[in-house]
Amino acid sequence: MVLTGTLLFFLIFGALTIGCAAMVIISKDIVRSVVWLAATFLGVAILYVFLNSEYLFLIQILVYVGAINVLILFGIMLTKRRMVGGDACEEYEQNIIKRRRSK
Repeated sequence: MVLTGTLLFFLIFGALTIGCAAMVIISKDIVRSVVWLAATFLGVAILYVFLNSEYLFLIQILVYVGAINVLILFGIMLTKRRMVGGDACEEYEQNIIKRRRSK
């Protein structure tokens, strides 16, 4: 088997895509997992180019990288998460609740 430039790039991008997919699973922070997921989707899109499937490349970029990742990120941002150390607004709310209960 002759190792041409196209085959070499295909193998490199395939390995990077598998590595990014593994980082989606390994990462403990959900936002970083979504960023790794976007990198995985981009890697798959690049692999579609090597397979001469430009239409799937465009759909992969538009639908998955664009729409799905933005949807996941908005879902994460709009969901109220409990911070480890808390934040100033949360402490302010707790102080207001304590004052109301003490009256």
